[in-house]
Formats: sequence, structure tokens, C-alpha cells
Amino acid sequence: MADDEQAIKRRKSESNKRYYQKRKQLELQDPKLAEVDKERKKRNQRDKRARDKSKLQEEGPWSMVLDLTCDVPTFDKGLAVRLHHMDSPSVKSSSEVSPTEEVQWPNGQTTILPTVIRDGRNVCDGDAKYVRQLATLPLSMPGSRHVEHIDPMGVNDADLCQRVEESLRGGRCAVVRGAAKPGPEKLTAEYLVERGIPPWLRTTHHDMEQRALGKLHPCIDATIDQLLSGAADPKKLRCALDIPLPGCTLPQPFQLLDHAFVCAWAHTMRILPFHKTRLHPDLLLYRRWANIYQGGTLTLPRHTSNGFGTSFSVVGCMNFFIVYRLKDRFLSRDQTIDQFLALCEIDYDRPQLPDGLEAEIVDLRPGDLLFMPPGQFYARYAGLLTYEEVGTFLRYDTMHLSEWSLFLDNSHGKAYTGQERKGTFVTLRRMMAALPYMPLGEPGPQTYHRPTVALALMILDPDSYVSQQRDGETPPPSSKTKMIDVMSGGEFESEDCIDSAMKIARSLLLHLELDHTEAVGVLDDSAWDAVGDQLHLEKV
Repeated sequence: MADDEQAIKRRKSESNKRYYQKRKQLELQDPKLAEVDKERKKRNQRDKRARDKSKLQEEGPWSMVLDLTCDVPTFDKGLAVRLHHMDSPSVKSSSEVSPTEEVQWPNGQTTILPTVIRDGRNVCDGDAKYVRQLATLPLSMPGSRHVEHIDPMGVNDADLCQRVEESLRGGRCAVVRGAAKPGPEKLTAEYLVERGIPPWLRTTHHDMEQRALGKLHPCIDATIDQLLSGAADPKKLRCALDIPLPGCTLPQPFQLLDHAFVCAWAHTMRILPFHKTRLHPDLLLYRRWANIYQGGTLTLPRHTSNGFGTSFSVVGCMNFFIVYRLKDRFLSRDQTIDQFLALCEIDYDRPQLPDGLEAEIVDLRPGDLLFMPPGQFYARYAGLLTYEEVGTFLRYDTMHLSEWSLFLDNSHGKAYTGQERKGTFVTLRRMMAALPYMPLGEPGPQTYHRPTVALALMILDPDSYVSQQRDGETPPPSSKTKMIDVMSGGEFESEDCIDSAMKIARSLLLHLELDHTEAVGVLDDSAWDAVGDQLHLEKV
């Protein structure tokens, strides 16, 4: 029987061979026959692609045959990673969310409320109540005392950057409408791949259900595809934060706002090169990152931490940012801490805005760019499936706000933020070491009294600014070796850079005729957002 099958296969093979040989001879005799054959093959390929696409739409995304990520959880239909994921719904359907679970915002837009249905009830009812309260706050408008609204139409790049700089220096947010190219109306896996985020990328997802149940770390390790696939599932509500992105921290034309990399790193690599030290990975991976939110995701109040200013660019859909501001600019640090603790310690049964704070809503649309100074407290709500890109930066003229941000991290970092970036002090030392080598003022960066004093204090007394996220790692002030190990990870900074930065910081305070106690008074005895007089440091 087996011999008969082999004989049949052999005869078919020989027959096919004779057919193609004869076909080749005819094509050589008549070139038009070759063109007809080529068109026939193209038509067959188009028909096959059309059938495959129709089958995909009927049966849903393909599942991978091989699980390349080992321990990836699986769905009911195939494995978690689906390379052919098509458009994800950006709004939950009316059958999943009832009209009573919606809220109208001051700009007239209506969005769903946070919703995860378990056993017929909304597990995220507390978050829904919180969002209802947020939606009663006033909408930020041009002329706001706290947010600078900028229309870039007809404004040249230099003037645009100057307006953003002035806002940040004074501790104010700035929103530039239509500053970036908007993304697609619906977020798709294909678009994320173009941004360098493949569907099989494993990230940390924050689970709103687990947070509502009181879990301390409501995080799940999963893929981007799982996040998109669950966007319309009423039993899931998640977001993926801190997805590293390649490229510059800020989009055109705002790259020069980042003094840390434009000035500090660019000017010190030759005078303080890396010999036996390495560049901390946070300085590369978390200069710029992406966040993806399923519709109905609430980010509770936090601040722009680790001393960095932050930019937010919504690529698709819309985000509502609630920005908070002290009513009294001269409030003491202890009183300020109490105000923000009351804001961040959530109690759904009481008003969420403490008496000493005021707030307004910034509706960020596709293409808008929002700049926040260091230490800015904010909450965020994504009513639809939303993709945003985030960049961080440091500036010489906002060092008083960076000091304020790091002070908050040191005092109550666990309440104020869930993030802790390493490598901040490596960059701050480079910024100090670069000062003697740069033209200050026009055309270089401008320096002011309080920001400069703040930078010097952070260099000379870094243990006062260690984030609370690192329990038990605050070094004794007298131990220089331990200070190097704790603040820089030992292998990520050299003693030469630390010595150079500290020497320049001491010279600065001496030039300003300040001892340590007087320098602290410069920060404590003024309004938290005051910059003081512009400095001329040519002699330092």
C-alpha cells in the first residue's frame, strides 16, 4: 500500500515537472503569456488576502501557536499575545455601562464613571464618587492664575518656549494647544507598534479593582495586548504606566527647555568623564515614557516627583487633569505637608479638596501639550481608552521647585507618589559642575537667587532629600562613602564628580555670603514659588 502511494506521488511530480517545462517554453515563444500568468498570480494573492481578512473579522484575532513569553496567562480563546489585534473599542457599550454611570464635565463632555462589575455591583463605586466630585471643579480657562493657556498659532518657537519657561519658573502649569501631531481616533496595536510599543511587551498594569479593594500594590504583570483586549470588559479596569520610549524627552520645539541634558550632560562628559562608573539606566529609560489607560481609569492625587518637571502629551482621546494649588503661597512647610496629606489620604465619605487648596480642570485634547513644574500635585481621569506620552526635565531656574519636590519625597513620598527614580542626584551634580563652563543669561540659561541656593543645598546635604520610597537607606551626614553608595548606587558616580560639585556649591554660597543656616532661610522665609533676583555668576 505504501509503495502504491509513493508511486502515485512520483507520477504526479513528474507530470508537474513536464507541465512547467512546457509552460516555460510557451512563455519564451510568447512574452504576453508570461504577463497574463503574472497577473493571474497577483489576482490569486489578492483574493487570498481578502478571504483571510474576512475570516479574521469573523473569528477574531489569531492566537500565537507558540507562547514566546513562557508564563504569560492565557485567555479563553488562545494565548495572551495576539499579534493580529485589530481596533480596540475606545468606549464601553451601552449594554456594559448604564446611563446612570456617566458624568458630565464642565466642558460639556460626558464620560463613563469608573466601573468594574462583580456580582452585580460596581466594585469601583468609591472611585466613581470621587470622579463625580472632580467633575464639579471649575474648568481652567485663558486668564487662569494657575495655568498659562498658549495658542501657538502665529507665535514663533523662541517666544513659545519663553512663555513656557516663565510659567514653569513661577510654579505654574502651561498648556500649549495643538503643539503636537494628534494620533488616531481609536487606539490600535498597529499604532503602538509604530511608537515602539509591541503588543507582546510585558509591563506593569495597575488594577483599579485591586486598588478599590485596598490592596497596597495593585499591580499585575501582563502584556500590552492584554490591556487592549480588556478595554471593553466590564470586569476589568487597568492602566499601564511608565512604558519606556526612545528619543528626546520633549517634542519640537521644546527640547532646549531641558537644561539637564542640553547643558549639564553635554558640558561635563569631557571634564568629568566616566572611567570606572556607569550611567544609571533610569537616566536612559525614564527620560520619556508612555501611559495607556482603559476608559474609566482614575489616577489619584500625586505630585511630579524626584525633582523633575513633567510634560504630558495626549496622542489619542482626552484626559482630564486636575491641578492643585496652595491658596496661601507663604504657608509653612509643615502646614503645606498637612494640606497635601489631607489631599492624598483618600476618604470617599468626605469632601476631597482641603480648605487650604484650590483646583481646576485642564482638559487635554489630542495634540495638546501640558507642562507641569516640579512638585505640582495633580489627579487624572481618562474617560476613554487613552494613550499619552510623558517627558521629564530639569532646569536651573526651577531648582527651588525641584528642592521642594525632593523635600516632599523625603517627608511623605509613599503618600505623595508611587514612583522613585534613581540617578536624579547624578544629574544634579552634573548641573552644578557645568555652571563655571557655561555662559549664564543670554544666550545661556538664566540663574536666579532662590533656585541657585536650592541647587547648592541639595548638593551639600543630599541625605535630607532621599526619597521615603527607600526605607532605611538615608545615610549619616558624616559618611561620605555611604553617601556616594546610597545616592548614586556607588558604581553610578565618581568621587571626582561629587567633589567638584560640592566645591562649586560651597563657592556659590560663599559668593552669595550665605552660611548653611542662612541658605535654608532663603528657601523657608519666602513664598514657595518665588525665584528672587537674577544672578550674575561670572566670578564663581
